[in-house]
Amino acid sequence: MKKAFLVLILIAAISLSGCFTNTKTKTEKNAPISPKSTVQAVKEVSLYFLNSKMSGLNMEVRSVSENADLLKQVINELMKGPKDQYSKPIIPDNTKLLSVQLKDTTAYVNFSKDYTSSTSIDGTTAKYMVAALVNTLTGLPNVNSVQILVEGNKIDSLYGYKIGLDPLSRIVLTGEVYIDKDRVKKLQESTSFGKDSWRLDPMKVIQEEGGVVGFSPDDDFSLESKKGGIALINAIHDNKSYLVTLVQPEGDKEGNIWVISDVKPKFTKIPEADPTKGETFIYGIVKAINYDTRVVTIEREYQDTSDINNVAGPDIKVLPNAIIHRQSKIGYDSQGGYQYSETDMDFTDIKVGDELGMILTKNKEARAVIDSDKNTITSYSSQEANIIVLSPMRNNSVTSPIKVVGKARVFEAVVNIRLLDSNGNILSQTSVQASAGAPSWGDFQADIQYNPLSTPQDGTLQVFSLSPKDGSVQDLVSIPLYLK
Repeated sequence: MKKAFLVLILIAAISLSGCFTNTKTKTEKNAPISPKSTVQAVKEVSLYFLNSKMSGLNMEVRSVSENADLLKQVINELMKGPKDQYSKPIIPDNTKLLSVQLKDTTAYVNFSKDYTSSTSIDGTTAKYMVAALVNTLTGLPNVNSVQILVEGNKIDSLYGYKIGLDPLSRIVLTGEVYIDKDRVKKLQESTSFGKDSWRLDPMKVIQEEGGVVGFSPDDDFSLESKKGGIALINAIHDNKSYLVTLVQPEGDKEGNIWVISDVKPKFTKIPEADPTKGETFIYGIVKAINYDTRVVTIEREYQDTSDINNVAGPDIKVLPNAIIHRQSKIGYDSQGGYQYSETDMDFTDIKVGDELGMILTKNKEARAVIDSDKNTITSYSSQEANIIVLSPMRNNSVTSPIKVVGKARVFEAVVNIRLLDSNGNILSQTSVQASAGAPSWGDFQADIQYNPLSTPQDGTLQVFSLSPKDGSVQDLVSIPLYLK
């Protein structure tokens, strides 16, 4: 009896054990799935579309999955078009995305031929279409440039707008920015209800929405002034300086939004050449230009001057971030010297026949260019100019001593040099003998030193001759500098 009872207990225990085992297995099979495995991480991205006048860009923020192909998702979102009623699409109807691939930091986007087949798009609209695509994709991690392909081939232009064959980076769109009053009212209403509160701060607007004009969030921004519903912000993008104007369209009032209204290029100072890094000067006349490869072919000038007698050219690559200035003669100053206007310009503004002064890196590529249009600036070999200063270049940042190099055809070959501070006071002066006197051209070179300054400041280098008749200053060349 006792034995039978033990057998019954053993059978019961085995049965219960089997029940628990089955219950556990069933529970594991039907266990609720963790939310982490079903809910995908979401990322907000900024998309850019044409504004209602197709004269600029609007920004629209969308959410995409971080767990999928981010590039492909974003381009597909662009192809869907804007949700904002005040924006227009940037990719023509029927266009298909054939492929997209990230190589190094360049996104290769391959569209079907429909991308270039629209009959209603002109070159101006195409410019903003390209900017919208490039600005959207370069806002993504690890994307610095975009290569547009059509049916697997590079395209040189889009609807008449030249883009070249190299990958495209962000460029700043200068000029007045169209402000859609109806769209502003919608944005103001949304902000008043607590959404996008960054629109209440002009500095945050340029950081968050600066992509509509080509700026990146990591560009350098500084507030110059904010008064009366107008804010001025200094911006530096790709080594170039800009002044950005923002306004409050709904009036100067706390709680009203700010929008970008204008972007103007500012004068960007060219850092002086650094010989310790292998940098040198060259000068030449442009004989040919390849805008696609950014190569200028030049005929060298002034190669007999020791500082610039270096092997370079005739083909010179101008770096994508090179600072390029246009120098134009606008008149004479009170002492008879030339007055010049110098402004930032684009590589595409350089023309055959222009005279270029270039700072070359050790790899013989130009990081800075000063373009002198011979139609507006007196040629150095003309009868009008008697002193030419080859170094330093205008608006260079310099330290003591300053090496002054040039050519002159002056009486008894005497060249006078003086350095003025920001108030016009003489910091230092000297004279040097050129290698030949008038009427021949002679080379000259001299160092001018000045005592340490308490703070960096603007200054002026003056190079001139003295009249043999009355000792007055003549042939004056004034060169603005930044003294450190």
